[in-house]
Amino acid sequence: MAPPPPDGPDDVSPALGVPDDRPRLPAAPAPPGAPPPGPPRLDDRLPPPPYGGPEAAHQRRWWYAVPIAIAVYFALVLATIVQPVSVFGLTLAVPIPGVSTNTLFGLPDRPFTVLVVGLDIRPSQEGQPSRTDSILLLRVDAGRERAAILSVPRDTLMQVPLGEGSLTQDRVNTAFVYNWSPDDERAAPDALAATVEANLGLTVDYYIVFDQRDAADIVDSAGGVDVTVAQAFGQDNYSDDDVNVVPQFFPEGKQHLSGYEAVAYGRIREGTSDLDRIRRQQQVAEGLVSRLSSPFALWRLPGVWGAYGGVETDLGTRQSAGLFALLKRIGTDRIVTRSLGEATVSCATCTASLLQLLPDEAARVIAEAFDDESAGSLAAQLLVANGVAP
Repeated sequence: MAPPPPDGPDDVSPALGVPDDRPRLPAAPAPPGAPPPGPPRLDDRLPPPPYGGPEAAHQRRWWYAVPIAIAVYFALVLATIVQPVSVFGLTLAVPIPGVSTNTLFGLPDRPFTVLVVGLDIRPSQEGQPSRTDSILLLRVDAGRERAAILSVPRDTLMQVPLGEGSLTQDRVNTAFVYNWSPDDERAAPDALAATVEANLGLTVDYYIVFDQRDAADIVDSAGGVDVTVAQAFGQDNYSDDDVNVVPQFFPEGKQHLSGYEAVAYGRIREGTSDLDRIRRQQQVAEGLVSRLSSPFALWRLPGVWGAYGGVETDLGTRQSAGLFALLKRIGTDRIVTRSLGEATVSCATCTASLLQLLPDEAARVIAEAFDDESAGSLAAQLLVANGVAP
């Protein structure tokens, strides 16, 4: 067994671990009353930290945490600005202090309305005014996390502006045709928006105009839509261009529709009424929002955005993205759908087949759609004042 090392560090060579016999200077005497010297502590043998002591290290860790916390915060903002995150049954949406989602996307920081116009364009009508097949008013109230889709029957009698500035009583959808201009793409939708405002008192902030092919492309990009068919119907000579016939039949029950089928589902008139068409169009709109609201549909958004680029709108790119973000945040369960078709009766004195709005019923439908009694009352007053009520 090896002998134990000598006592004390001064008797051992640090390099060789053997007794060190080199001469040494005598140690300085300890001051009177000082405790006897002991072996040196480990901390005394280590060099001092190069950037300060423990307090400095704590401060460095705090400063490192600040940018990390900021980065995490903005990551949560981006992650929840379109789709709130559910954690243990709680909905998490991280806001930017003092900035609403509307303001962030350049939209009004109040309830706003988008006029959505669906056109029925045939190949022979390129470069000509087109029939307005569907008219929807989309009201978004982000402050209350609420939205509404109000359908206006295209055959509704209203005071309609003519191109030269005069007025006439005609179908609401004629406002688009009478004011269409090949040199000004805003003229027709602006005239239709003015017609809605003058007869119903509903302010229109923006418009979106698309045809049946635009709608089919958007639905296909979203992966189709699911609808529930209340009663089987169809048309064996259906065509979206008066050239190619593609029979369309929809059995009763839940169905998954492609873009072409979804457009046909909302357009077929045979054996159904115009009010039935409105309900089916609303189903397709709800199904599209529902599909895109799913987190599993995020990978489809670039394709949907590309298809959306084919529509006409006065919404900027940032505003269009904001509209989609708001609808996605609100979700289909908080989107109310109503139709003014519920408030119409056939015009008994008109020479053509037109519909007239009953003021009290129109007030009820509008108030239910927008949760705004004053908006309904104003609509009733204007219908009577314009002479278009029964």
